[in-house]
Parts: sequence; C-alpha cells; structure tokens
Amino acid sequence: MNHNASAPSAPFLAGPSRTQAVFDPASWLRLPRPGERCPVSGLSRSTLVELVRPCDRNHFAPPVEAKHLRRKGTQRGVVLINRASLQSYLAGLPSLAQSLDEIGGKEVGE
Repeated sequence: MNHNASAPSAPFLAGPSRTQAVFDPASWLRLPRPGERCPVSGLSRSTLVELVRPCDRNHFAPPVEAKHLRRKGTQRGVVLINRASLQSYLAGLPSLAQSLDEIGGKEVGE
C-alpha cells in the first residue's frame, strides 16, 4: 500500500481558526442587503433598522436586540439581529383581529 505523506489517512477535525467566523444561524440574523427582505420575518431592511437602532419611531428604545460588529477604526460593519428577540417582539404584536377591533372592525379600503 502506497502512503502519500501529503494525504492524511483520516479527515482532519479541528475547531475553527481565528480567521473563521463562528456564527450560529439559529441565534443571530444578519441585516439583509438593501432591497432584500429578512428570510425569517419577511420585514424590509428599513423596518428592521427601525426595530434595532434608537430612533424617533421607537422612542429611542429599540425593542429588538442587535449587535454591530466592526473592526477598530472602521465606519462600516455587520449588524446581527437576535432571532429570539425579533420573534418575541413579533409575537407580542396584536393579531390582525385585535387590530381590526381597535379601528372599528373595518379593513383598510372598505
């Protein structure tokens, strides 16, 4: 049997290197690109930004947790949204039936 020194006999299994990102897609969502929607909620990028960044619309108290990752000295980075926080926020919103009751039982456009 010819053993080649450059070919390992078993797959090399090791943890991620320092340059590899460790990202758990079950816990965090990346802010979608402009013009795209969130694959989990279907919300637009603009709506998600209003939920995760302090602004007038959320009374400077973002209801959804997010992290902004960037290298030191840079202006741009990656916005990661906590999936559980987003789902909890959406679950706490009134249902369509409750919303219709609040506006008198009429759908918009009637």
